[in-house]
Amino acid sequence: RALEASTVPRARGSMPAATAVVSGAMSAKQAARVFLERSPYVSWRAQRPVFAHPAFNGVIHPDLPVWAGEPGIPEPAVGSDAAAPRISRLAKTEVDILPDFHVQTIAASRCRSAAEARQRIAAASDAGASAILMVTGDAPGGSSRRGSRRGSWDSTDLLREAGAMRERGEVHEDVTLACVANPSLEGAARDPTARLRAKLDAGAEMVVTQPAAAPATSRMWWDAVRSRSIHRECDVVFGVAYLASWRSVRFWQRLCGLCDSQAGDVGAGAEESDEVARLWEETERTMDAKTFEEWRDERLDLAIAAVLADEDAHGVHLMPVTEEGYGAVARVADAIGALARPPSGAAREG
Repeated sequence: RALEASTVPRARGSMPAATAVVSGAMSAKQAARVFLERSPYVSWRAQRPVFAHPAFNGVIHPDLPVWAGEPGIPEPAVGSDAAAPRISRLAKTEVDILPDFHVQTIAASRCRSAAEARQRIAAASDAGASAILMVTGDAPGGSSRRGSRRGSWDSTDLLREAGAMRERGEVHEDVTLACVANPSLEGAARDPTARLRAKLDAGAEMVVTQPAAAPATSRMWWDAVRSRSIHRECDVVFGVAYLASWRSVRFWQRLCGLCDSQAGDVGAGAEESDEVARLWEETERTMDAKTFEEWRDERLDLAIAAVLADEDAHGVHLMPVTEEGYGAVARVADAIGALARPPSGAAREG
């Protein structure tokens, strides 16, 4: 390969299961997979003790061009947008601490050609990725419109290509192909499942959602997915972001497209998101700092608990974003571990 790949231990692409009696057609409940994002903007010193906690059994690597440089941690050149996937340039300290189940994100917007897309997908597989998460991504300057991107590919193109590469033996047979869903936006659409169905048809086997920036609208998406039994065709992992303030609430709402006047079908989600932001602003204004921190931690804990209590969900993806966020995740890590632990005596699949 043109991109040098360092190998990490490979966990099987299919998530491990714990045998348990459940209702409906499901005869076994999978053990929860708890993913923690390896942030490009927070020092490894701040992230390392959180990743060392046994509650976290998966890591998701974003596909971003800039990382916080530290001694001994391999980084791309400043400004480089052709750097190898993060999993292929891990330092030994990362390999020793990070969970074995690695999800490497590949953004179509960072691929200047089909050949480079194939090269980056192959590099992630060769380096030991358990799953490869295909996203469309944003073009330089922040636009995500198809015509403004460097190339013409999007996430469905990446999924089809990765599937073909796996059939040809260029991607490891155990690598899971994953995609992203945005329930806060898609839940308000005429057909909430249309975008997900297109990605599944393109080969996605796992879906990782954006956080519920508009909770009720997100539930509409999940209800639609379950009513069509789409969740039986893929593993659904729900995103949960650490929210530090009403400004961070607005940040995630913008990221999910709820403040984008050019996006379609944002009405219900946008209206709900305004109410959520007002609640956070009022709470932040009326509470003292210590009480507000405890309230934030409780919101985080409750959001994670709701996912792990849902027997149709296959896991949770935590996005702390900042050093403060990793600190909050560390404070609730014991509770997360207790919630994610398989039932006592349940059989584990290797």
